[in-house]
Amino acid sequence: MPSSVSDNEEENTFMVSAAHDIVEMITARTSHTGGTLDLSESLDNLGLDSMEVVSLIFDIEEKFNIQIPLNANMDIESKTLADLIQAVDRLVAAKVKSN
Repeated sequence: MPSSVSDNEEENTFMVSAAHDIVEMITARTSHTGGTLDLSESLDNLGLDSMEVVSLIFDIEEKFNIQIPLNANMDIESKTLADLIQAVDRLVAAKVKSN
């Protein structure tokens, strides 16, 4: 039983660091000068143009060694910061479980 608690703690710690890293990647690309980012803001409202969003997605994929499926019908720029973090969290969790 103790090992499952440890595994859960490690997974939760990883998820927090994933969100933190994503926020850092976004703030590095925008003129956001501090404070907190609103998780309900769309990526384009955070100041990311379409090329910056593509670059961000590539960097996230590389950082977490995941593939973010981009459906041609999905407008990633209109997705919120929370949507992006949740998608990355799900992909990372699925990858961890498969290993």
